[in-house]
Amino acid sequence: MEDRYPYIRFVIDAAQLIAGAVAVIIVLSGAVSSCHHGGFGGVFSFLIAVAFAAIAYVVVMVKIEVLRVILDIEQTTRQTSAPRPPATGTAS
Repeated sequence: MEDRYPYIRFVIDAAQLIAGAVAVIIVLSGAVSSCHHGGFGGVFSFLIAVAFAAIAYVVVMVKIEVLRVILDIEQTTRQTSAPRPPATGTAS
């Protein structure tokens, strides 16, 4: 059976890289922001940025997993709707 939705499958395969890139961008922007605060406020804002990065990573991974489940359901539905050979007519 043909593989449908190649671009969505590519995004699913690259999901961990995408989620990691999102988390790194958040951490780097939090580091820049914390440098402007300085002192305890800087450390606190950096920890908040790390927490947001972890949450963003998990959210992106969950969304990708939902996409994977939807594609699996679609593929299974297409496979089960394939024509079946006719029954022999004898009951067991």
